[in-house]
Amino acid sequence: MTIRQEIHSFIDDMPESKLIALKPLLYTLVNDAIVIEKNLTGEELHLVAKGMAMYEANPDSFISLENVG
Repeated sequence: MTIRQEIHSFIDDMPESKLIALKPLLYTLVNDAIVIEKNLTGEELHLVAKGMAMYEANPDSFISLENVG
């Protein structure tokens, strides 16, 4: 099985609710472009703050964009 087939298999088995988390990463890898959102909602700002707090508490659990791919 090729890596492409293996990844397709993972995606096929993934529940729909998890695909939303995968989409930005795949978009970035395919387009090699980072999009910076500027007009975030309150909920989105809260999620960003939560993610930053998680990163500050345990940075070793995150993968930098430079190390993706």
